[in-house]
Amino acid sequence: MRLKHSALVMIYTIGIVIVLSVTFVSQASAFNELNLLGIEIRATAIKGESIDQVLDVLAEEYGIRVGIELGDEKLTPRREINFDLPETNLKDFLDSVIAKEPRYTWKLEGGVIHLWPVRERDPLLTTLLDTKISHFAFIGEVNRYAVYYDIMDLPEVRSKLIIAGVEPLTFRGPGAAANFGKDTFFDESNLTLRELLDKIILKTEIKQWVISRWGKNSEYISLKGG
Repeated sequence: MRLKHSALVMIYTIGIVIVLSVTFVSQASAFNELNLLGIEIRATAIKGESIDQVLDVLAEEYGIRVGIELGDEKLTPRREINFDLPETNLKDFLDSVIAKEPRYTWKLEGGVIHLWPVRERDPLLTTLLDTKISHFAFIGEVNRYAVYYDIMDLPEVRSKLIIAGVEPLTFRGPGAAANFGKDTFFDESNLTLRELLDKIILKTEIKQWVISRWGKNSEYISLKGG
C-alpha cells in the first residue's frame, strides 16, 4: 500500500515539474520575443524600395531573421516604398512599413519575422511552405547557393513544381557565392519547408529567406537567401 502511495506521489510530482517546465519555456519565449520587438532601430530613410528590399535592412544591419512570402507579381505588383523614419523600435518600424504597403502583414514567430500577403496569396507558394520535408542536411563549407538549389530539388518540393508546371529559379544574390563556415553542421527531419527555411536562418550565417512566384506567366518559383 505504501509502495502504491509512493508511486502516486512520484507521478504527481513529475506532472507538476513538466507543467512548470512548459510554463517557464512559454514565458521565456514570450519574454525573448518582447525583447526582440523592442530592439532599437536607427533613423531610416527609404526611397523607391520594394517591401522585401526594405526588410533587407533589418537582416543586414541588425541581424534580425526574416522570412518573406511575396505575392504573385501579376496579382500583387511591386510597389515602391518611400519613408523617413526617426529612431524607433522594431515593432513600430514594421508597423510603419505595413502602413506604406498594407497588402502585407507580419508576425514574429519562433524568433523569425514572417511577412506574407493579406489577400491573393499564391496557392502554390502556400502549399510549398506547408509541405512536409522528411530530411535535409549539409555539413562544412558548403556554398550557400547550392543549399537553396538543393532545397528546390528535394523530391517533396520538386514533385509539386512538376505537377504545377513551374520551374525553380534560385537567384545568386549578394553573398550567395559565399560558403558556410567549416564547422557548420545542419541536420533536420520531419518539418515543413517554412520550418526548414526558418531553421537555416536561425542556425547559420544566412539571415533571410524570400520565396516568390516570378516570370511573365508566373512560370518560376524563386527562392533566395541573404
